[in-house]
Amino acid sequence: MLATAAVATLTLLPSCDKDGDEGKETKGKDSSKEKSSAQSKSKSKSKSKGNKAHPADDNPAETSQAIEAFTGAHTRLVWAKAAGANEGDTFAQSEKLLLMGIDSRDGKGERAILPKTANYSRPLLSDSGESILYTDKNTVRKGGKKHYSPVIYRTDWKGSPPMRLAEGYAVDCWKDPVSGTEYVYAVSNLKSTKGLSLEGEKLIRFPLEDPSKIEVMYDDTPITPDNIQFSRDGTRASGQFPWPHSGVLMRSGDKYTAKKITTGCWSGLAPDNSGVGWTFDGEHRKAAMTAEDGEKTWSINLSEAAGMKGSELYHPRWSNHARYIVITGPYAKRKGEDGSVINKGGGSAQVYLGRLSETADKIEGWLQISHDNSGDAYPDAWIADAKKADLKGYAIPAAVAPSGTSVIASSWPTSKEGMLFFWKDRTTLNAFTTRDGAKHESVLAARDAARYGRVGELLLDGGTYEAEAEFVKEAVAHLRTQPAATFEAILLPGQYEGMAPNAPLTTIFSGSDFTLGEDAGHLVLAKSSAVWRSKTVLPTSPFHLAVTRSAEGFEAHVNGEPLELDSMPGGSAKPGPESLTLGGGWNGGLLQVALYDRILTDEEIASNAHAAGARIATFPPAPPRVKAQGKLVEISPMPTPEGISPYTGAMVAYVYELEKVQEGALDAKTVLVKHWAMLGEKPVQGFPREAGKSYELSIEREADHPQLKGERVIDDTTAFGQEAWFDVASPRVAP
Repeated sequence: MLATAAVATLTLLPSCDKDGDEGKETKGKDSSKEKSSAQSKSKSKSKSKGNKAHPADDNPAETSQAIEAFTGAHTRLVWAKAAGANEGDTFAQSEKLLLMGIDSRDGKGERAILPKTANYSRPLLSDSGESILYTDKNTVRKGGKKHYSPVIYRTDWKGSPPMRLAEGYAVDCWKDPVSGTEYVYAVSNLKSTKGLSLEGEKLIRFPLEDPSKIEVMYDDTPITPDNIQFSRDGTRASGQFPWPHSGVLMRSGDKYTAKKITTGCWSGLAPDNSGVGWTFDGEHRKAAMTAEDGEKTWSINLSEAAGMKGSELYHPRWSNHARYIVITGPYAKRKGEDGSVINKGGGSAQVYLGRLSETADKIEGWLQISHDNSGDAYPDAWIADAKKADLKGYAIPAAVAPSGTSVIASSWPTSKEGMLFFWKDRTTLNAFTTRDGAKHESVLAARDAARYGRVGELLLDGGTYEAEAEFVKEAVAHLRTQPAATFEAILLPGQYEGMAPNAPLTTIFSGSDFTLGEDAGHLVLAKSSAVWRSKTVLPTSPFHLAVTRSAEGFEAHVNGEPLELDSMPGGSAKPGPESLTLGGGWNGGLLQVALYDRILTDEEIASNAHAAGARIATFPPAPPRVKAQGKLVEISPMPTPEGISPYTGAMVAYVYELEKVQEGALDAKTVLVKHWAMLGEKPVQGFPREAGKSYELSIEREADHPQLKGERVIDDTTAFGQEAWFDVASPRVAP
C-alpha cells in the first residue's frame, strides 16, 4: 500500500558506478521472438500473481488514489524489474527482467505489462502516454567484452505483442510542437565494452509512426545514453559527450552541437522551456543544477530524504512534467560485501516519484511507487496535462550555439589546420576535425597518480596520461614517417604547483620519434639519434611552449620568443612509444596541448602564446592552506577498481579530531577531509588509514578545488553538512 503523505525531501541522488561483470559467452535473445500474442490477458495476470518477484497489488484503488493525490492528475509509470526475488539488475543487462507499469486510471495497480521476461532496457512512455517503448540490447559476451546489437520495440498498456521499430538504444520521446510529429530519439552504434558504461557513435531520431525515416542529429563525439532528455521546443537536450562530459545539446539547423557544462553523470533536462538541467556529483548526494546553458548554477542536497539519508540512488529522470521526477533506491550492500553499492545493492531498489518546487531549488515531497522484494530500474513517468506546467524564473537563451560553445574551441588555437591532437583542458569537449574532415576525439587515460588540477590542467607528478591508441593512429604514423610537426602547450612547472623538485631527465611529452623533457631546469628534445638542450633554464611560473620538428632538428619558443638550443655531441635517444604520452617522472601540469602535422609559423606561435598568456592571467591565487595534526575518528571503506568502474580514481572521506594546527587557520573540533585513495586503478600509498591514530594533514577547502566536481567519492561518515577539506599532498600509488 502506498503512503499518501508527502515528506519534506526526495532522495533524487544517483551514483555513477558502472561495474563490469563476468560471465560465459552468451547471446541475448531478440525480444521480437516473444510469443506474447499467444498469451491472453487473464493468463498474463495470473502469471503476474504467481511470480513472487512481483506480487499482485493488494489494493490497486488505494494505490491509484495515492498517486493522483500526489500528482493531481492521471499518471502512468513504467520500469524494468528483476524477475528473481531479492535480485537486482541495475544496468538492465540480463534477459530476466519484467516490464512493469502502473496506470492510476485502469484499476489494475502495479503489474507486469508483458507476460514474459526479456531484456527490457530503459522503458519509455510516448508523448500521449499510450505507447510503451523499450530496448533489447541483445548482448553477446565474448572475448572479455560485451557486444551490443540494440533493437527498439513498442507495446502498450494492453500488453500487445511488441512491435520492432528500429535498431538503436531509445533514450527519449519528443513531439514537435509545430508539426505535431512525435519522434523517438536513440543512441546508435553502441561500442563494445568491458564494463557497463555505454556510449554510441551517433544520436539519431525517427518518427514513432514511421521508423524508416532515420535522421542523424549528433555525431561530433561519442554520446552516452544516460541521460538524454529534450526541452519542449526541442532547442536543447541534456547529454554526456561521452561520460563524464556532461552538458547540453543545442539545436543549430538540422543538427545539434554540444556544450560541456561540468563533469559528472546522469545528466537531465526539464521537459518545459526553462532550460533547467542537472548533473549528479561524485558523492551521489547532490544534484548540480544549471540554467541558461550553464550560466546559472546551484545545487540541491538530496541525501536528507526520510529513510534515505546516506543512501545512494540511481536512474534519475525527469517525467514529462517539469516538476516531477523519478528515481530508484535505496541501494545498500549486504554486510561485508565488496564491489559497487549500485551494482551489488540493487536488489532492494524501489521506484520513487518526486516533486520539485516551482523554482527547482528544493524537493517538496516524494512518494514510493513500487513495494516488492526485487530490484527496480530505469523508471519513466507520464502525467496528464503536463504541457501546462513550467518551472518559474528561467528561460532558454534566445541565441543558439553562440561562439565558443561548439565542440571545437574557437578562441585557441589560432589555426586548426593539420591538427593531430587537441586537449585544451578538463572543461572542454576535446574534439577536432582533421584535414580530411574526419571528427576525432582526444581521449586520455590516466596512469598511476595522474589527475586533474585546480585550473583543469593535467597533473603529472607520479603519473602519466596516455592517449587512447584508437584515437591517435594517424598522429603516431605521421610522427614516425614525416619530419614536420609542432607540439605546443601551457606548462605549469612543479615550483608553481607546489610539487617536489624534478629528478634528472624527466619526460614531458613523448611520441614516435618526438620526445620533449626537462633536465635540471633545461628543455631537452630528442629524435632518433640526436638530442638538443636549451642554453637557458625554463621559467618557474606558467608559460607557453612551442616546439617545431623538421628534418634538420628542433626549434623552440617560450612565450612566443625563440629559445636557443644546443645540439648534444654524441647524443642519442631511443624512438618514443607508438602512442602519445604526457608525463614521465616530470612534476608539473599541462594545459592547451596540441600537436600538428606541420611547422607553425612564427606568427601563429606568437598568437597562440598571446592566448596562453591571457589564460594564465586568469589563474586564481593559491588558496589558503592549513597544516595540522588530527586523530582519525571516522573512516570510509577503500574503493576497489571493480567498485568504481568506469572511474579509475576515487577519494575517501575521513573525519579527524583536530589535535593541533601548525599553519593557517582552522577553528573547529573536527574536520572532514577527502583524500585520494585510488588513482589509475591502484591504491594510493598510505591508505587505508587506521582509526585512532594521529596523522599530519596538509589541506585546503574543497570549494577551492573545482576539479574535484564529479569525481567519485566514498563517504560513509556521519559528517552531514560539514565543510569538506581536500588533502593536497602529492599522492603516490602503490607499486
